[in-house]
Amino acid sequence: MIPLPRTIPGIIALTLRMALGALFVWTGWEKAQDPNAFLFSIRSFHLLDDPYAAWVAMGLPWLEIFAGAALLIGVCVEGGLAVIAGMLAVFLWAIIYSWQRGLDINCGCFGGDAATSDYHELITRDVGLLTLALGLLIHRWWDGKRNGPAREVSGRSVQRDA
Repeated sequence: MIPLPRTIPGIIALTLRMALGALFVWTGWEKAQDPNAFLFSIRSFHLLDDPYAAWVAMGLPWLEIFAGAALLIGVCVEGGLAVIAGMLAVFLWAIIYSWQRGLDINCGCFGGDAATSDYHELITRDVGLLTLALGLLIHRWWDGKRNGPAREVSGRSVQRDA
């Protein structure tokens, strides 16, 4: 059993972690429901040719779902945060690179909307989410350094806050 945090920063971190995890499970699920629409979005970036774009369209949503689920369940949280931060960094790079080339992209971030995307909105959102993911990762590292690693209590492993 994972104990609930007892400090205000721990409660805030847990709440933000749950929100970020739920967001990635939801967005991954939306994309997994219609891989063809997500493939169209990936192709709009002009970064990957087929069959690689199709592989990404089929695999990336499930990576998002599993990383988000790790945050929600509380298992492999650091791994889930690292994967999410990595994905967000790649998304941010792809968006900025496409903007630099003057492309009208369809982000596909939240599933199958076919409208072109606003670069300022995409960059602001991704920077905010990347900052959140990195902040949560730093919080866990700092909390682990301060409180020590998970400890054993009567034969069971007890996890840290958030």
